[in-house]
Order: sequence, then C-alpha cells, then structure tokens
Amino acid sequence: MQIAFWKPEYSVSVKSIDEDHQKLFDLFNLLFESMTKGKGKEIVSDIISELDRYAVSHFEREESYFRVTNYPFALQHIKEHQYFKQKVAELKKDVASNKGMVAPDALGFLSDWLRNHIAKSDKAYEEHFKKYDVV
Repeated sequence: MQIAFWKPEYSVSVKSIDEDHQKLFDLFNLLFESMTKGKGKEIVSDIISELDRYAVSHFEREESYFRVTNYPFALQHIKEHQYFKQKVAELKKDVASNKGMVAPDALGFLSDWLRNHIAKSDKAYEEHFKKYDVV
C-alpha cells in the first residue's frame, strides 16, 4: 500500500537525486505498510534505521552539489535536512519505547515533509544545478 507517491513533477533533472527521492518514497511507504499491518517493533525499527541511513546519504549527495555549485540557499536547505534528521531520531526513540508503534502524526510529518521538501526546496535548486551541468 502506498500513501506517498513519486510524481514526475518532483523531478529535479538530476538522475541520482531523482532516484534517491524515489527510494525515500519507497522506504516511507514500506514503513507505513509495516505499521498498518502491525509488524513487530524490530521490523519497524529496522525500516526507520534504513530510512535514516538512506536520507543521510541522500542529503550528503545534495550538499556536495551545493558546495560544487556554490548554491546560494544551501544554508537554509541544510537546516531543513538537519530538522528531518532530528525528527527521525525522535521517531527512533519513540519506537524503541512504544513497542514499535509510530504515532500517526509522525507518519503524517514524514509524508508531508518528503513531498513538500522535494516539491519546494529541492525544486528550487533545479535551474541552478542546470547552469553547472549537474545531471
């Protein structure tokens, strides 16, 4: 079951980043499905850890492009990444202390953040990256 969908309009015209975004959607949907089907604490915790690792790797990729292209809005964008990482760390703690359950508002946050961050913040660098032939 999917509740957050990758859409072509989310593309930032950088293949590696678009692939990362698609994978993040996949991981979020796997987390949602695991929660709705009552999978155990260990499975949910593992998915959150994988989401965290993958997001960090993706953020590092984006931020390396920011440095190479001297992206003027990098600091604000990086703050958004840090906020996401903080929320995922809180989510990990919640899962550890609540028998593997994730509060619906936490799932809502992840879904909203993923869609909004890509549609707004990430799309904002698309034209800048094109100037530097980041593909």
